[in-house]
Amino acid sequence: MKQRIMRRLKSHDAQYFYLLTIIGIFMMTFCSYTSPAFYFDYSPDNNAFFSVGKAMMHGVVPYKDIFEQKGPYVYFIHGLASLIAARSFIIIFVLEIIILVAAMWLTYRLGRLLAMRSLPALLIAIVSPVLFIFHPYYDYGDTVEYAVLPLILSLIYLVVLLDRHGFTVNHWWYFAQGLFVGIVFLSKYTLLGAWIAFYLMLGVYLLHRHRTATLWQMVLWSGAGFLLATVPWLLYFLATGSLKAFINVYFLFNTRAYLTSSVSVFANLVQSAVLLAQFFLNHVVFFVLGLLGTLLVIFQPKLFHTTFGRALYLVIFLASDLLALYGYDSGSVYAYYQLVYFAFFVLPLILMARWGLTFAKLPATDDPFIIVATVVLSTFLVLGVNNNVVSSRLFPNNASVTKQDTVVPQQPAQVVFGRIMRRSSQPLTLLNYGSIDMGFYTASGAVPNTYYFQNYNIPEQDAPQILRGQRATIRHRKVEWVVLNTPAKKTLRNWTGDPYHKGQITGGNLNPGTRVIAKSLTKNYRLVARHTQSFESVNVTYRLYQRRAR
Repeated sequence: MKQRIMRRLKSHDAQYFYLLTIIGIFMMTFCSYTSPAFYFDYSPDNNAFFSVGKAMMHGVVPYKDIFEQKGPYVYFIHGLASLIAARSFIIIFVLEIIILVAAMWLTYRLGRLLAMRSLPALLIAIVSPVLFIFHPYYDYGDTVEYAVLPLILSLIYLVVLLDRHGFTVNHWWYFAQGLFVGIVFLSKYTLLGAWIAFYLMLGVYLLHRHRTATLWQMVLWSGAGFLLATVPWLLYFLATGSLKAFINVYFLFNTRAYLTSSVSVFANLVQSAVLLAQFFLNHVVFFVLGLLGTLLVIFQPKLFHTTFGRALYLVIFLASDLLALYGYDSGSVYAYYQLVYFAFFVLPLILMARWGLTFAKLPATDDPFIIVATVVLSTFLVLGVNNNVVSSRLFPNNASVTKQDTVVPQQPAQVVFGRIMRRSSQPLTLLNYGSIDMGFYTASGAVPNTYYFQNYNIPEQDAPQILRGQRATIRHRKVEWVVLNTPAKKTLRNWTGDPYHKGQITGGNLNPGTRVIAKSLTKNYRLVARHTQSFESVNVTYRLYQRRAR
């Protein structure tokens, strides 16, 4: 056993894996805001995940004791990360690297499965990060959509494998997919489209072919994986008396608040198709890989060996892309929702690269110069599609840190305010007013102690209890610290929100207005610090208030 392990660790594929890992570390260092190369991860969603996860590790029950709408796996993972680094995303950064390396490795394995020689398959894998961290779809990183990419790639690999092996595979493949379904179901269920289509279509196929034993293998082993991923959470919610709250928030509230279209099921699917078509027409790369590339994959006889294999791939492609945006209209879609589309660019990329590399006459063995040249090319391509690096420490005092014109090293508001709160002898209780989590819970180490610890991308009229609860927290002096934002040139009393989006968070994660709370806030709290920096191209002033002594 030991000798076998050592042989694998020294194998050709293992050396490729080590190279892809080094590439993954380098690229994520300058493309993900979770990286130590950045001053801070400003992403509202990432900080919300971290805040709820941290609260969970302190005995707070999601959905019941604190309001947030993603699935429990998202908070659990971030909560575990907070146990190791309570004010840092360093563990999430490591996970980001693992996800990218997994996606690159699956790209390589797909190439090998499609009978490519090892060197061409490696070169394609080296270039593939261009797809996975494409800005603004990748955005800050640490999204469920990004985490799901290698899971979808594993399903695509399974489809090709089934096609080439008479739709018979080892039962552990089904167990793994069932496990992935359970994890995605309890992370963000709108991303399940590919698996729903896969199981329905393959099940009907096996039933039609009277392959009962294979059908039962798929059902039982997939079910076992699904139960392993979901039953522990069912027991957790039952034990904490939070099952009803979980259902009300994760399923019912999300459906009411975020699925903005009220038309029929068919009309919603048509709307999703329109959004998908617009996405393909938005960029020449998307058009070539997403539309033309998919057509090549479907009609290229050497890729899939059976008609059903082609049909299965096409259906999971369409189901994944259409259901990811089901119920949304064009005005409510954020770019990162569409990152899952990119998993289906991999097969077209492999097919087109395989065709192109036939003219290059690559050597039969590894060529260090070709590999290094491809790494350099891939790095330039990644920097061309992901410009997050300009907000990193490589560019001191950049706009995301400060709007002061100074050569004195500065820190962003989150770091500055966090230090002030931690140095105070007063309780570390905080309210993030009016905006999605701005990162101050993370930077200070504060654990949310109010149900509505942040606001959401929902009009106030659709969920008035959120801001009503936050205003009551200020009025009744329930927390020691309050942090909020306004546009750089607005004051607390004259910021009434965006006139075109009344009661809503707007660009720059700006709250819906502070004038309504100005009187009670200044009566109960005093201004301690302010700091202006740019967020999503909007100049934002952050203000920190501390509770006044009685």
